[in-house]
Amino acid sequence: MKKIITQHDILARLLQQEADAPHFPCNLRGVCGKCRVKLLAGIWLVDGKTVNAPAEVLSCRTRLLSACGEVEFFPQPEIRSILADWDLPEPLPDTPDAVVGIDLGTTTLAAVKLCRGKIVNRATSMNPQSVFGADVVSRIAAAGEHLPQLAELLRNAVDALLDKLDLRGVKRIAVAGNTVMSSLFHGVDPTPIGSAPFTPSVRFFPEVTHRGVPLLTVPCISGFLGGDVTAGAVETALAPGEMLVDLGTNCEIIFSTPQGVIGSAAAAGPAFEQYGMQALPGAADHLFSLDEETAGGLCGSSLVDFLALAREKGLLDERGLYTAVKRPAYAPQAEEIAELLNAKAAISAGIRSLEAYAGIQADKIYLAGGFARHLDLNNAVKIGMLPPRKYQVVGNAALAGACRLAAEPDRLNRLEKYAALPQELPLNTLEFFEKLFIQSLGL
Repeated sequence: MKKIITQHDILARLLQQEADAPHFPCNLRGVCGKCRVKLLAGIWLVDGKTVNAPAEVLSCRTRLLSACGEVEFFPQPEIRSILADWDLPEPLPDTPDAVVGIDLGTTTLAAVKLCRGKIVNRATSMNPQSVFGADVVSRIAAAGEHLPQLAELLRNAVDALLDKLDLRGVKRIAVAGNTVMSSLFHGVDPTPIGSAPFTPSVRFFPEVTHRGVPLLTVPCISGFLGGDVTAGAVETALAPGEMLVDLGTNCEIIFSTPQGVIGSAAAAGPAFEQYGMQALPGAADHLFSLDEETAGGLCGSSLVDFLALAREKGLLDERGLYTAVKRPAYAPQAEEIAELLNAKAAISAGIRSLEAYAGIQADKIYLAGGFARHLDLNNAVKIGMLPPRKYQVVGNAALAGACRLAAEPDRLNRLEKYAALPQELPLNTLEFFEKLFIQSLGL
C-alpha cells in the first residue's frame, strides 16, 4: 500500500495508525526486520544519515526530512488461523439474546457472536498494539508515554471485529484478557504492574456501555494472572490436582491443590511467535522431517518440531548448538535457538516449580491457547518444554468464558469470587525455580 507522509515522527509510528500496518514485534528496536518499506519520494533520515528516495529501509529507523514524502509498505499478511473455538464439555447456555464474547490477546484478538447458545459468526485480527512490542512487558513500558494511543488502538480493533460480527440485536458484550490488555482496553494505566509489588491499579472492571451495548469484563487475579486464566480455570472446573496452562504470548499457570489454588506466570516471552511465522500463509504448522521444504518458514508449533527433530538427528547438541554448518534454509539462527530454549525452559520450570511448592505432581494439565492447539505434545515433551503428564488441549477457554459471561451476566459474581482465590507465587521467589530452569535449558 502507498501512503503520503507529511509528519516528521518515526515512520513506523505513523504507519501503525493504518488498519493493515506492518507488524513490529521487536518494539521498534530495528532487529526483527519486519517493518521494511520502500521510500518512493522525499528526503529521509535513516539511522542518522540522509537518504533520498527511492530506497528500501526499516520504517522504525526512518523519519521524513522534506516537506512531503511517499512510502509503500507491505501489510501484515492475514493470520491463517487465529483460535476462536474451544473443546470444553459444558455447552453454552441457550439464551434468547444475541451476545458477543471477545478474547483480548496480546498478539491476536478473537470474537464470536452467539445466538441460542450457538456461534453464528466469528471475527479475528492481529492486536495492533504489537507496534509497541510483542509482549506485555513492552506494552507496560510503552504505556508510560502512550497510554491513550494504546487504548485507542485496542478499542478500534475491537470495534472493527464488532463491525464484522454485526451488532444488530446484540444485548451484551463480554471481554476476557490478561491484566494488561484488560487495563488498556479500559484506559487504565498498567505501569504499576511493571515494578514491585506488581499490583495492578484495577482487577475488577465496572460494567460500561460500548457502542451502545452493555459490556462486562472477566475479572483478573493479579498483575500477571489475568481474566483470561480466570475464565479458563472456571470453564475447565479445575479439580484438586489439576492445572491450567495458558500457552499464549505469555504463559499463565493455575494449579488447584488440596491446600488451595496457586498460580504464577512464566516469563516465557513471545519467542515461539517472534521467531516463528505466526501461522501466516505458507508457514508450516508441523515439521515431520528435516528434509521437508517449507518455503513459508516455520510457525511456533513447527519450531518445537524442529528442535525435537534436530536433536534426534544430531543437528543440535544437548546445549542447543549446531553440530554442522550445513542446515535447512528454514533453520533458526543460533541466537534464536538460544531464545527458544529460554522460553521452553521457563514454561517447564514454571509448571514444575508450582508442583514442587505444592508437593504433588499434577494429575492432569489443561493446555489452553492457540499455540497449544497446534502443538505436537510428544515433541514438546521430548524437548523438555512440557514435563511428562496427562494433557488435555481445550482451545480458547478465555473466549469460552467471555461468551458464557455475556450470555449469563450473573456469572460475574462467581468469576469475581474465583479471581480472589489463587495465591500468586512469583517464580523468582521460589528457591527451586532457578535450578529447575537451568535443568530445563538443555535438549
